[in-house]
Amino acid sequence: METLFLKLNQIIKEYDSFIIMGHKDPDLDSLGSSLGLCEIIESFGKKAYVFLNDKHLENYNSNINQAFDKMEKDVVCVNERSYKKVSGKTLLIVTDVHIQDRLEYPKLVDIYDTIVLDHHIKSKNYIKNTKFLYIDTNLSSMSELITFYAEYVNIDLDNVIATILLAGIEIDTNGFNLKTTSNTYEAASTLMEMGADSILKQELLKESKEEYMKRASFIRNSFIVKDNIAMCIVTGITNSKELAEIAEELLTFEEIEASFAIGKLDEETIGVSARSLGDLDVSNIMKQMGGGGHNSNAATQIKDKTLKEVKQEIIDLLN
Repeated sequence: METLFLKLNQIIKEYDSFIIMGHKDPDLDSLGSSLGLCEIIESFGKKAYVFLNDKHLENYNSNINQAFDKMEKDVVCVNERSYKKVSGKTLLIVTDVHIQDRLEYPKLVDIYDTIVLDHHIKSKNYIKNTKFLYIDTNLSSMSELITFYAEYVNIDLDNVIATILLAGIEIDTNGFNLKTTSNTYEAASTLMEMGADSILKQELLKESKEEYMKRASFIRNSFIVKDNIAMCIVTGITNSKELAEIAEELLTFEEIEASFAIGKLDEETIGVSARSLGDLDVSNIMKQMGGGGHNSNAATQIKDKTLKEVKQEIIDLLN
């Protein structure tokens, strides 16, 4: 990774200000890697801003907002209105995603020089004309990469940011069960040495009873589509995070080797979250449907199709 970090150091030195942006419906890996990058860049004496939509902040787990309050350092956030106040030669850093339509605010890619850092399998819809594009599918998460980058530039991250990064690794590996290597454990150990708080991490991973009961009601109506492959159709409007949680929970059941959760993200878009214990390459299925990911963790978003049509398309591909 040293070559990558040397390249990033060189790029950082070329700009005055940085806007760091993750994907829509940000999870702890997207948020943690954004915050970690922000602190690393500021260690160079540069200005860094995390792009977060106000409406998305309201959707975060309340404990994440508490985590913001507990940070020893101030994190400056910008949104669709305030980003215009960022001055100087500015670089956009995209983390944990490489598809423009999946960004919090896709328009920024057309305004600023852009670099992309991601760990998902490269989609044909990847962001073009970047100053630098780095995708490493061997990483468990972006949190893993940012942890090693912080270690490389020899800074100890804010203990709350370290905690969010640790939670991000745990989420993306489904509790260190998927996409986990010795490097993943090493990153987790490094974050603990930096001051990550295991109790706060558990608070960040908590959910409300209402959220759990809602997810359980969908899982109750899941079904087997082929061999040891489970599928769940979510009724009503949902989000990518909920679909991912359902797909991951289906994998915890006896004899289930792979799972698909399908639901409407809005009136025009259907989301699919796919998980596997390894025998079935779900990224191949999702790639054929316009998405991507890892062989054990993948997703896609589809326009202008019904839930029934998407369900049947997955079944046809499985067959």
